[in-house]
Amino acid sequence: MEEDGPSSHKRPSTEVNWLRLSTSKEIRRTKRALLFLLYVFKLWFHVRRPIGIIIGMCSQFILLPLSAFILIKVLGLGILHATGLLLLACSPGGVTSNIFTYFCDGDISLSIAMTTCSTLVALGMMPLNLYMYGQNLNQEDVVIPYGKMALSLVAVTCPVLVGMLIHWKFPKVAGYLTKIGSYAGLLIIVVCQTMEFFIFPNIFANVPWQLYFAVVLLPCLGFSLGYTSGWVCRQKPQVRRTISIESGVQNVGTALTVASLSFPFENLEKVLLFPWLYAFSMTGVCIIISALYQLYVRQCNISKSVETLPVEREVSAVRYAEEGGKSNSAYVGDSTKM
Repeated sequence: MEEDGPSSHKRPSTEVNWLRLSTSKEIRRTKRALLFLLYVFKLWFHVRRPIGIIIGMCSQFILLPLSAFILIKVLGLGILHATGLLLLACSPGGVTSNIFTYFCDGDISLSIAMTTCSTLVALGMMPLNLYMYGQNLNQEDVVIPYGKMALSLVAVTCPVLVGMLIHWKFPKVAGYLTKIGSYAGLLIIVVCQTMEFFIFPNIFANVPWQLYFAVVLLPCLGFSLGYTSGWVCRQKPQVRRTISIESGVQNVGTALTVASLSFPFENLEKVLLFPWLYAFSMTGVCIIISALYQLYVRQCNISKSVETLPVEREVSAVRYAEEGGKSNSAYVGDSTKM
């Protein structure tokens, strides 16, 4: 009989490899299932106890439009520029907020719930805010088309509602549609933004400084109002950061689409200017806030590690002294017995 060599013991059999592979796959599937269940549980928790969602909706659809209207009056903006500002301030939250919520260690499930709820609430609150504040902006030569804006908002929101329904009923199909829609949407955004430069070559000509000031100030107001509202309602810092980002990040695409479908061509250039500039300002402010937060977290971790070093040394010194004292006392006791 042939004896097994040492190499035969080192090589695992095919059955063992297959068992390891199948076990690792099962573990990964179990992890994904548990993470999905945890995400669903968190989302359901926010829906059943919608304190954070209610605070965010109040901040986004009550405080921010009011602040935008005050900003328009203080800066004395023209009616078309003011309409673009007000249209953007009344828009629902954007999907970009979920990304920056992750970088700021916020509540991702709350962020997604707030984005979804703001899209639904915007069907009623956006036309209401535009009508309520726009009455004070109307002039004889320019009339804000409230009816067209409401219909445009419905046309923009309906595909979102259909997508949510497909994701609920047919999750596998929704995955493929999400990938296709993401790339198609990105392509459409790039094409539309490029076409605007050709259609409106003088869009940045004769822009007042007040408009640039409002472009920078409005996202800062949104972030501040959201965080302050969470602090007043005694929410956790994680929830405050989430509400802050959701209040400052607006769905620029909704504002641009509603404006494009509602206003005549001769007024469209000035109405589109503020939402177009706000996209860059909002992204820049979000990047700065995320970077400052990450630096703050790292600095806190470094300071904590530096503070704990002397304590650890003292504890180790005390333990060493106690152990040394015990060993010395034992040695003395043994020596006296001799």
